[in-house]
Amino acid sequence: MIVPPRRRDNDSDRDPDRDPDRQAECRTALEAEFQSIARRAMGAGWSDSEVEFALLCLAIADIRHRASSRETAEQIRQAIRIVEGR
Repeated sequence: MIVPPRRRDNDSDRDPDRDPDRQAECRTALEAEFQSIARRAMGAGWSDSEVEFALLCLAIADIRHRASSRETAEQIRQAIRIVEGR
């Protein structure tokens, strides 16, 4: 189950797309489902590297599908920095 975002008193003052706490909260909320998909795929016979590559490609394809603005491009760069630990 994916947990909805927590409501905060000052939510109306914050941009949810630029709030690092909210972004981290979203990653945490999605992590269990993401891991479940990966485990099921590996259980079906796909290798770790195949599943990792497929999930990455699907995420990038989805982002690109919706991407049409500089804001989305910045979100991609930010996600890459997070994944790379920068």
